[in-house]
Amino acid sequence: MQRWSSLWLTLCLPFGVEAQERPGLHRCEGCEAIYEHPFDDLSWRTVIPLSSEPGELLILTGRVYHSDGETPAPDVVVYAYHTNDDGVYPTRGSEQGWARRHGYLRGWVKTNAAGEYRFETIRPATYPSRTEPAHIHMTIKEPDRQEYWIEAVVFTDDPLVTIAYRAAEEGRGGSGIVTPVRDSHGIWIVRRDIILEPRS
Repeated sequence: MQRWSSLWLTLCLPFGVEAQERPGLHRCEGCEAIYEHPFDDLSWRTVIPLSSEPGELLILTGRVYHSDGETPAPDVVVYAYHTNDDGVYPTRGSEQGWARRHGYLRGWVKTNAAGEYRFETIRPATYPSRTEPAHIHMTIKEPDRQEYWIEAVVFTDDPLVTIAYRAAEEGRGGSGIVTPVRDSHGIWIVRRDIILEPRS
């Protein structure tokens, strides 16, 4: 899959032209929330919800690759947040900073030597207005680069993931459209490999 992604990037560029950083890559409301947890003690995996949080269990996993689509990228911080089973960002009332908007269903990981990451959480629901597919927001912080957002994780079995939605994806960090599969325990498993954005 990564090789196809790399080939796709190559074919989309004119011959002899190197990939350039996406214009406006670092313009991002709320991406600074990634700094609301110390990076030093992060693991490559974490559990987001409280044990009493209602909803269907979901494991979001994958690898982060450099922009060539093949070389694993270690020590990349990934911040994720999402709605609850009712389609809202839940709060307890004592939140500070961006948690007041992102809610408590959020977490941080740092990729391991193989570029792997894993979030154990619940499957989010779409907003009550049903204006967007159910999704998981993701922000990236490379070791020597400013943070930026990538395509949110959305699910192929969501009727709101339409042809129009697919066409509007910008491909930030690769596609965020994933196919959920239940394991033998009934847990949803989704894989979202991330390809870091090219640099200038």
